[in-house]
Amino acid sequence: MKSTSVLVTGCILASMLAGSAFAQVYMAGEDVAKVVTGNTIEGRYRECGVGRNDFREYYDQEGLIRGEERACRMVGNWSQYSGHWEVKDGKFCVLLGSGRDSGCFDYTIDSKGTLHRYNEKGVSEVEFQIYDGNPNHL
Repeated sequence: MKSTSVLVTGCILASMLAGSAFAQVYMAGEDVAKVVTGNTIEGRYRECGVGRNDFREYYDQEGLIRGEERACRMVGNWSQYSGHWEVKDGKFCVLLGSGRDSGCFDYTIDSKGTLHRYNEKGVSEVEFQIYDGNPNHL
């Protein structure tokens, strides 16, 4: 009986330690701004759905976003839009209007340089490729 409780306690402790070892560490908003400012990101949602478009956005030094979008995973013309970005309460925030996803989000960047945005549930829903400068002349 005693060895069973020691085994269970050990398993619980090991799972707690493993959970903290693999906890997601998000970038500070200022660090996200350093990565995207003066550059273009191209975003793609993991799953297509209503209101989810492929998009490209250029982030300028003054906090403006100039973007274009088209239907998720489709070819065709891009429609243009604009918005603003800021760092607020340590998070990187985008304000795009017109029904586009806006708000302050958590981000990580992987070893390949792909930026990942997380929703309020901690699920990565959008991946961004980062391109130097403004290659699409947005």
